[in-house]
Amino acid sequence: MTVTATRIAITPTGGALGAIVTGLDTSRPVAPEVILQLKQAWRDYHLLIFKDQILNEEQLLAFANYFGDIFQ
Repeated sequence: MTVTATRIAITPTGGALGAIVTGLDTSRPVAPEVILQLKQAWRDYHLLIFKDQILNEEQLLAFANYFGDIFQ
């Protein structure tokens, strides 16, 4: 598995909550430092929006697991 460094942008929506994440391909493995950024953004904005992502079921589950075990 190859993980490449990614430069992401997290932009608040301007509403009561939420931020848009760009510069990330959620179908590929994500570097640990990027996961830390995403987790902090999730704590700060409560909702993250990843536009224009195409994932199969396996990729979706892999990405979701970065935020915790979804089968608890």
